Amino acid sequence: IGLTATVERHDNRHLLMYKMFNYNVFTYSPKEALRDGILNPFILYDVGVEADEEFMEEYEALTKEINTIIVSNGGYGKIMRSNLGIKNLLLKLMNERKQMINNYERKFEVIKIICKKHEHDNVIIFNEFNDMTNKLYWTLLDEGIKACIFHSGINKDLREQNLIDFKKGKYNIMLVTKVMDEGVNIPKMDVGIIMAGNSTKKQTVQRLGRVLRKKDKESTLYQIYTSRTIEEEYSINRSKLFKQLCSKYNKMHFSLDGVLS
Repeated sequence: IGLTATVERHDNRHLLMYKMFNYNVFTYSPKEALRDGILNPFILYDVGVEADEEFMEEYEALTKEINTIIVSNGGYGKIMRSNLGIKNLLLKLMNERKQMINNYERKFEVIKIICKKHEHDNVIIFNEFNDMTNKLYWTLLDEGIKACIFHSGINKDLREQNLIDFKKGKYNIMLVTKVMDEGVNIPKMDVGIIMAGNSTKKQTVQRLGRVLRKKDKESTLYQIYTSRTIEEEYSINRSKLFKQLCSKYNKMHFSLDGVLS
């Protein structure tokens, strides 16, 4: 018997596993698990963070440069199949844009507001990069909000100790990157916050599962994204799954004057 939450792979090697089991595959969807009471019902909040003019000018200039390279060299797919220097340049610029969006300072302000709202809940905050997670740790600490970190940038012993301390209640907020997406057993979480992530179904299901373990009250899931950027597109793609499953959906906006509504 094989058991996995996310069997599909981008390289289609999961088809080899299907063959090993003579294509006897049973699928149990999140929707069915919610219906049967296996997963916990949850409320979804999409939180768009309004970007200031300076940020948008820099973002749009970078996006224009990326799009020019793609169009001038036969498309993204052709560039990725090549070994030309332009491939490395494109990846560098795309990563620079991703880092810029993920680390937009006003997203950290929203996280502080949400953490204070859920000061008595167990909260897990998902990011993409270790540096961003470290920055969030210090940002929260400056507000008197204690959290523990779980990512590949700290040694295994410290990761395990942080997990033990979290289970004992020393912390109620855990800051993680992709290393926590699968393969780690964590306690029940009341609140999940996707501060940064991609739009793949695999990562979406993995992160959703961290928050939906059965408990006595509804879970809460937040998506934080910088409005009018590619990050908003990612949140829309994730919401295609989330909105089918949540018991209640709310769309929120964090304005330039610092009001979350």
